Amino acid sequence: MRSARGFTLIELMITVVVIGILAAIAYPSYQGYLTRSRRSDAQQFMQAMDSRQKQILIEQRAYATAPNALNISMSGWSCTATQCANTYYTITFNPAVDNTATPPSYSICASPNAGTNQVNDGSLILTHNGAKQRLTGTTGCSGGTAIAW
Repeated sequence: MRSARGFTLIELMITVVVIGILAAIAYPSYQGYLTRSRRSDAQQFMQAMDSRQKQILIEQRAYATAPNALNISMSGWSCTATQCANTYYTITFNPAVDNTATPPSYSICASPNAGTNQVNDGSLILTHNGAKQRLTGTTGCSGGTAIAW
């Protein structure tokens, strides 16, 4: 009598189906994790900008008006006179820094870059007085539904 060797077609098909079901459950969770981690990276960079702005206010009695004047560096981020950006977010002062107001004010806005999964996550806003918002349903610095960070 011959002993059975290998797998039957039914056993292989069951294995493929089980792997497919596990992948269908795991992949969206993985994408959600990536979205949250990218948002956290932008939030950390915004916090660093906010901290540096407060230091500059003490030193110079006015906020820096350009992102590159803050001299902040983090892996993956680059700053110019108008914005700081990485692959997923662009951070600007929106509205612009107002050193003529009493007290001086600024608002840091992180907008998701088009063509990334972050677009569905919304924009992030941090103001000079520490107010934090995440605006969903928009890719700009206004409109949408405000929720907490």
